[in-house]
Amino acid sequence: MKGWEAASQSLTLLPPADRRKLGLVTAIQMLSALLDAAGVALFGIVAALATSTVSGSPLPSAASKALSVLGIDSADMTTAVIQLSVLAGLLLIGKSILSMILTRRVLRFLAHRQAIVSGQLATSLLSRPLVQIQRRQSQETAFALTTGVNAAMLGVLGQSITVLSELSLLGVLAIGLLALDPLVAIFAVGFFLAIALVLQRIMSSRAQRLGQTSSNAEVASTALVQESISGYREVLVSNRRGLYVDRFQALRWQAASVQADLNLMALIPKYVFEIALIVGAGLLAYTQFLFKDAAAAMATIAVFLAAGSRVVPSMLRLQGAALGVRVTSGMSQPTIELAQELAATEEAPTGSEPANLLSGAELARTIQSGYADFAATIELSDVTFAYEPGERSALHHVDLNVAAGSSVALVGPTGAGKSTLADVILGVVQPDSGTVLVGGRHPLEAISTWPGSMAYVPQEVAMATGSIRENVALGLSRDLIDDDLVWDALRRAKLADFLRRSREGLDTIVGEHGVRLSGGQRQRLGIARALYTRPLLLVLDEATSALDAETEWAVVETLQELEGNVTTVTVAHRLATVRHCDVVVYLENGKLVSQGSFDEVVADVPNFAAQARLLGLA
Repeated sequence: MKGWEAASQSLTLLPPADRRKLGLVTAIQMLSALLDAAGVALFGIVAALATSTVSGSPLPSAASKALSVLGIDSADMTTAVIQLSVLAGLLLIGKSILSMILTRRVLRFLAHRQAIVSGQLATSLLSRPLVQIQRRQSQETAFALTTGVNAAMLGVLGQSITVLSELSLLGVLAIGLLALDPLVAIFAVGFFLAIALVLQRIMSSRAQRLGQTSSNAEVASTALVQESISGYREVLVSNRRGLYVDRFQALRWQAASVQADLNLMALIPKYVFEIALIVGAGLLAYTQFLFKDAAAAMATIAVFLAAGSRVVPSMLRLQGAALGVRVTSGMSQPTIELAQELAATEEAPTGSEPANLLSGAELARTIQSGYADFAATIELSDVTFAYEPGERSALHHVDLNVAAGSSVALVGPTGAGKSTLADVILGVVQPDSGTVLVGGRHPLEAISTWPGSMAYVPQEVAMATGSIRENVALGLSRDLIDDDLVWDALRRAKLADFLRRSREGLDTIVGEHGVRLSGGQRQRLGIARALYTRPLLLVLDEATSALDAETEWAVVETLQELEGNVTTVTVAHRLATVRHCDVVVYLENGKLVSQGSFDEVVADVPNFAAQARLLGLA
């Protein structure tokens, strides 16, 4: 992707008001180049005045006119040189200070917008259905929301502004030289421009490739580390640790090589332009003394050297910024693609407006006040859903009505659509056709209206790195967590006694991914997390699969205690878990085959009856 294209796409991440602010500051920074031109011109006059006085030759007309305009044409040579030198120095120093201030403002502005853009993209992404979120690798998504945004804001846009500023400076200096001596201007512009173009052509495409390679290596390295840690037992037992280390080391070698090349590329222009300035000054001095008088020649050379003292650093900044844009354009590509994908899809499902996201304090107040006007009914009408267009439907014309306070079991063979149906009820995925209502509203609208009233326990509970307290009250800050509610939830999840015997209690650290807890303890912690908000609708997806029989039965008793007050939807293969549910729903190939009491479904579905007989339940 070309630099200007990357800058244009990165600008689309900012709202119009921020683009206008950025444009205004950039314009001021570009106009400040006039101060450089004025300072360089004054140094040329100083050189001409000094040479004219020493050699006795007449002062060039342009210099005489400038002295007249400044009102110092009648001053003696020493006074005029001092005044002009001081004024030139002040102009150049002032320009440098102004550039530093403006650059700082721009970088701080973009840094702040970087945080805002990351938050906006995260909000937009998390308002999308799960199917859309899962189309990307989690590592790629994390990179796009963090490093990629940084590359787009501070890298592409910040460096692009530097490119524009330096181009304006070089343009103004070129015009100034053109007014002084067209031949010198043509020589200087052509000389430096040719060197810059050659460097740019050689280095820019390689810089973009290196940026893309760096991005890919970082994402792949993160994915490999996560894979090796999450699957450590399998990796250890199969004696494949060396394979992972070799792959990881190869990726880090690649990343290190790329970084070394990028650092070298950043230094090359410095040495090239330093040599170019010396060679250019030598060639110009030879031609000027050959064809002009000493005063005019010295004035021209002084202007060239003064301009060169500004041009060379400017060219270095320009070259570095241009390469930076090319490098970061590759790194920003995942962010640009994510933003475009989010913009191209439906903004947000009904009832899931980002503006309705609650703060921790609001959520804590809602949990305390309860959900007096929420009746946890479930109504599905002719619901059909497929994960990808053209694929077989995971759910096919499903109708289901669940009364508030009743217990429902979703059963059936693997791949029947049980977990998908649970996701549809929760609003995690949106049906392709049909309607889903919870409490008379779209599930996501119900979540927004009564936050905490619905809860979910997955088969694999995701653990946050932190304490038991932080995991139960997931997302809430310490000052907003009600320890009494935490203990109550742990008691109902049959985990309180264990933690009371632990000297750390609620401060017990679970470790990354809950490694300091057993599988059953992690599962019970997930149940406690769901019960913390005292929900009126509880969905459990194989939530007791990791529990021993005694603990599972204790959890089942807890669920039975909730009957009449809490609507429970349980996805289970263990029929003993759902034996006492009010309604059993049997699914097969995405279709609702039968529903009724446990005994009614046994009588209606031969496969289900066979399973029940094997377990002595029929």
